[in-house]
Amino acid sequence: MKKVLLFLCLLLVSCGKNEKLNVYSFILDKKLVKIERKGEIRIKETKDNFIGIIFDIEVYNEWLVNLDMVQSKVQFINVRDGSIERSFGRKGMGPGEMVDPSGFTISEDGKIFIYDNGVRKILCFNIDGEFLYSFAFPSDLSAGDNLKVRDGKLYISLLELRYANPSEIWKSRTIGVFDLKGNLLNLCGMHDEIKKTFTYGAEIWFDFDRFSNLYSIDRGTYRIYKYDKNYKLIKVFGVQGKFRLPKEDIPWNLPPQEIVKRLMRSSGTRSLIVSGDYVYHQFSDLTEKAVRERNPLYSKNYLKLYDLDGNYIPSDIELPGILLDVDDEGRLYIYESNEPGNRVIGIYELKVVDKG
Repeated sequence: MKKVLLFLCLLLVSCGKNEKLNVYSFILDKKLVKIERKGEIRIKETKDNFIGIIFDIEVYNEWLVNLDMVQSKVQFINVRDGSIERSFGRKGMGPGEMVDPSGFTISEDGKIFIYDNGVRKILCFNIDGEFLYSFAFPSDLSAGDNLKVRDGKLYISLLELRYANPSEIWKSRTIGVFDLKGNLLNLCGMHDEIKKTFTYGAEIWFDFDRFSNLYSIDRGTYRIYKYDKNYKLIKVFGVQGKFRLPKEDIPWNLPPQEIVKRLMRSSGTRSLIVSGDYVYHQFSDLTEKAVRERNPLYSKNYLKLYDLDGNYIPSDIELPGILLDVDDEGRLYIYESNEPGNRVIGIYELKVVDKG
């Protein structure tokens, strides 16, 4: 789960070939989506117990668990009262220390896996913050910042380094499958065909449904790829709606100002979350204010909703912030204010209703 304009990404058996595919785009036009604010979490910070950044959060039991990449800490925010109940981690290169943590996930049994981009290692802790072990990431792969544990396996978005050039990046498989000790079991997933033309931003987001089907999406598209539990492609689905596809590439050697200008002309996926009966696709439009203030909350963030079969439920809802996670009860946690000392995460209820 990172820096705002950090475009990483993210693979012995392929999940499929990079061929032009039909896109399933059925719309449940008699339904619509509504979200309603039900409460908020005001995070309590002190001079000795504060947050450097919120970018990657997972809901776990009674906590919002935050990977604070600035401080190299994992923080447990109490959902009920907003207190930073406890934290662990520190900068360094010793056992259990972190140099540049960029993504994490929590397994069902409470193990926390963190990718440290500074030393190219996966670190494993228990839920109490005790360091258990670490393992090195394969030298021929570049890890992204999206991690998930499913059925005793660790999944990580990545890039095959042999394809780490603009003309071939689309050939790379996108997800690595490891056992929990770091042995590579499989490479799977494919980039969307848009990568053949628009080579920037190779991030991959992915998640699983309760049937162990895998869903993934590239940054530069609205199209979602669904695979079965054996990593076989089932379908590609999506409805464009408000998502602005790129019309020009962004070469890696452009001046930063020009990169920002081109980024503002198209949308970009921010997250893909599968929870309960729905697939939540969040995408963003970068704004001048977001760039000027260096505040991602000033971007425009939108939500598309699909059922697990890929049927689109009319949505394209502009969100009041950044969707961080969705819990098992279907509550949405949306980051509304990132002012230090006044950080607010809104709690929302989503409903799918009949058009009246």
